[in-house]
Amino acid sequence: MYAGTTPVLLRSQKFLRHLNCCTGNMRMNSKRFFLSLLTSSARIGKRIVLLAAIFFFLLSPQYKAQVIDQNPPDYYAFEPVFKKEYIIKNHVRSIRAALVYKRDNQEIEDKGLSKCWEYDSIGQLKRYYSTSVHGFVNKEIVHPARLKKGRRIYEPYITFEPVYTYDTLFTNYFYNKNHQIIIRRNRDGDYYNSVYYEYDAAGYLTKQSVFKETNASDNRNQFKLGVQNLLSVESFRYEKLSPKQTKRKHLNDEGKVYKETILNYDSLGRLKEENSSFTVSWMRSSLKLKYNYAGQLIQKINTSNENGDETSKSEYSYVDGNLDVEHRYTGDMLMYDYTFIYDRKSKELNSYFIREFLNKAIVIGRYSYEYY
Repeated sequence: MYAGTTPVLLRSQKFLRHLNCCTGNMRMNSKRFFLSLLTSSARIGKRIVLLAAIFFFLLSPQYKAQVIDQNPPDYYAFEPVFKKEYIIKNHVRSIRAALVYKRDNQEIEDKGLSKCWEYDSIGQLKRYYSTSVHGFVNKEIVHPARLKKGRRIYEPYITFEPVYTYDTLFTNYFYNKNHQIIIRRNRDGDYYNSVYYEYDAAGYLTKQSVFKETNASDNRNQFKLGVQNLLSVESFRYEKLSPKQTKRKHLNDEGKVYKETILNYDSLGRLKEENSSFTVSWMRSSLKLKYNYAGQLIQKINTSNENGDETSKSEYSYVDGNLDVEHRYTGDMLMYDYTFIYDRKSKELNSYFIREFLNKAIVIGRYSYEYY
């Protein structure tokens, strides 16, 4: 329909002057550019201008700089999840976060905790690991007396310093030739909890199997499958109800449908609502997603009656295309505030702060990077 209209539009000197004016000012943010294009839509066609606005936004530095994925796949059981496009663009090899904890009116506690993300050369996450405190012992430190000109000015004294021991939880990821994750292997002590994923030709997840495994290798850093016990299996079937609606059937290990999920998408193919119900009980759950003009997630609401009526909500705000603040609610109560700090030039995520309102504390994470 628009094939013959586009050349005429592009030849319009007024439209070209409008684009030059909008794109020439590099300090104009994407929202202002988007709105300025819409103001001329009455004369040159709303749908064409909207496509142009989206095109220029996708090429803008703000879009390319976006770091955090607010709605990642379920197999990433940690946060934050870094966007693959950002990892590829910046040739990131690994990201490490050093964590400290501060309670209100107390000093910062640095227990040496950390998280680390490791990527391959095409931006796929290979390994994630995090540390937690397993225990500690108090190390005795003797401070001798201090003398000045032969006179004792400080008496000797003893202090105790905690020495921590750690547990490290490793998760490795493996992919097929289509860059879909096929194994997530989580090492916890001497055992591995592994999830295997299978897909159909269209790329839909069709099967998810959970195993408990042992490593037959003498080297803990190299995995050789030993004993493997199946814990659970779930299969999925899909039915296209309309261009914007899909039904997903969940099948148990006996091949029987025990849950159905309706997936609703908007005109741009983004998931906007997900409603699940169990076939033999009253349990239901729903997920609702809301986006801004730039396609960024600004609200996520989860509701469920599996453990009584429960609602959780996350709200997101952005600065220069990057996630700035996230508010997390349980019911109407604000539980957490996440604040993200970026480098002004490189747009790298420098640090983040998590305000825990119930615990009256702050978690502080500072990031460091390695590159290919």
